[in-house]
Amino acid sequence: MCRTASALLTKCAIQKLSAKEGNKRERRRLKKIFKELSSRCALLDPGIDRDGFLRFTELPGLLGEQLFSALDRNGDGRIDIKEFLRGMLTLYKGTIESKAELLFKIFDFSKNGEITSEGILFIISYLPTTCSKCQKKLVVHWNLKEKIKELFDGKEFIQLEEFKELILTHSEIGELVLQCISNALPIIVDECLLPNRLVCESHLEITEGMLGFKGRTYYFQLKNQSLYYSTLKEDISNPTGIILIKDLFVEENGPLGFVLRNSKFRYEISTFSLEQRDEWIQTIKQANCFKNFYDDYEILDQIGKGAHGDVRLALSKHNGKIFAVKIISKAPLDDLAETRLRREIGILKLCKHEGLLELKDIYETADMLYIVTDYISGGTLFNWMKKRNFRIEENAAKQIIKEIASALQYLHSHGIIHRDIKLENVLVQRAPNGGGGIRVKIIDFGLSCMLGPGQNSIESVGTLKYASPEVLSTIPYRHSPDAWSLGVTAFILLAGKMPFYGKSDQEIASRIINKDIEMIGEHWEGISSEAKDIIRSLLDKNPKGRMTIEDLLKSDWLEEGEIDISKDVAELSWEII
Repeated sequence: MCRTASALLTKCAIQKLSAKEGNKRERRRLKKIFKELSSRCALLDPGIDRDGFLRFTELPGLLGEQLFSALDRNGDGRIDIKEFLRGMLTLYKGTIESKAELLFKIFDFSKNGEITSEGILFIISYLPTTCSKCQKKLVVHWNLKEKIKELFDGKEFIQLEEFKELILTHSEIGELVLQCISNALPIIVDECLLPNRLVCESHLEITEGMLGFKGRTYYFQLKNQSLYYSTLKEDISNPTGIILIKDLFVEENGPLGFVLRNSKFRYEISTFSLEQRDEWIQTIKQANCFKNFYDDYEILDQIGKGAHGDVRLALSKHNGKIFAVKIISKAPLDDLAETRLRREIGILKLCKHEGLLELKDIYETADMLYIVTDYISGGTLFNWMKKRNFRIEENAAKQIIKEIASALQYLHSHGIIHRDIKLENVLVQRAPNGGGGIRVKIIDFGLSCMLGPGQNSIESVGTLKYASPEVLSTIPYRHSPDAWSLGVTAFILLAGKMPFYGKSDQEIASRIINKDIEMIGEHWEGISSEAKDIIRSLLDKNPKGRMTIEDLLKSDWLEEGEIDISKDVAELSWEII
């Protein structure tokens, strides 16, 4: 064999060995990441549960739910070590074919081995337009809906093999989804997920040095939101352990130390000087994009009280505007309450509509959560109606119903079911420049859920007097409970009383399921027949026959043009919540 050929073979052997060693290091690192995530989940056996996975990744919309289901291959509600390794290695090092299989599972909402164009568009519609790590633009320059429609070529659905062929020739369909997932997970390798596409590298300087931990001295290295530690500096590529700081908060712990913690976990680390402590604290805060609420706002009067905290006015120190802030102590929250709170925050982040309360900012410490929103001065619709003895003109009721319906249509188009529409969960305010009298804002998404194409829910949640028959009977549903609750709300606005009542919860539930509504008596005098027909249609006990929100907005009753009710409310004062 010639010397050149021998050298070439030696080089190839070295490259293969190097790649093999690299894969071993990545697997070891992934195992340590799994151990870290698993330790934060309250499971008897090692594993990552759904809530822990969603809390850590914070993926938008239903992407987190679908990714969890795709990784949980045996469907037992947790990701074990084998499932975690297989999923992460597919994401970071897999072939395009294996990535296509993972994407297919993410897009397959019905879990029947078929995906629709609606399912693909549903996931992609929530994706960010820039990489959160390197700020690189993720926007594609083609009409997504038209592209997907063209690729499906009139087919209602496609199966896995067809999807693989589609991804091989049109990788842009999946690359945004994979990049979004990559940005939400710990850095394993600084490589892109599809060849020559959207390369994302860290632009945050690495901070490193010797620190004390668990009674020993380790070499620590902070990169992005992962804190690696090993006995020796040269071993940091194969660390002893990894602390994921994404959902942890850093605080001083004496003059020579700091603590990383949240409401459930705590890591104490010691330093060798005050300067070193302050440097590490500042760097970790930067890595976690930490913001101090009190640097930006001044707390003013209390304007409300919720189940988990107070609502107060907050004065912006930057522009002098008044906002509302919900201040929540995390300590008393159980797992269910925290899950619902995180779900509400996720929905508020996604939704932008004039009929929904707008989220301005979120501040979080290990113990507290500050949710800053617009301040709506008119109070709840319930108090607004109470101040008027629950008697308003039909035109005023029509305006309110139309605005609530418009907001619900927006939510439903994004797969969000509110599930607790009631007078107490609607805020009112004067319309800008006096146009039309009032405007409304839907609030409180704690009981809301997100459903993808073909998905249903059977959860029995909400407020009993506004609950639909299918919710009380645990019959699978999608948007229909919101239409029913809006029907109850409309009934109250027009008649000034509840459509279903009773001496006990059992009696109320029985009336909702079995008793027809009555629209007789002085409350209904002067109410148009069109309005009564709308109420009957919204309160149809059969969800399949019930009027939808879309049909309501197209109804003649609401399609009479802009409704000016300023004369109905101009002389009435407004209260602060």
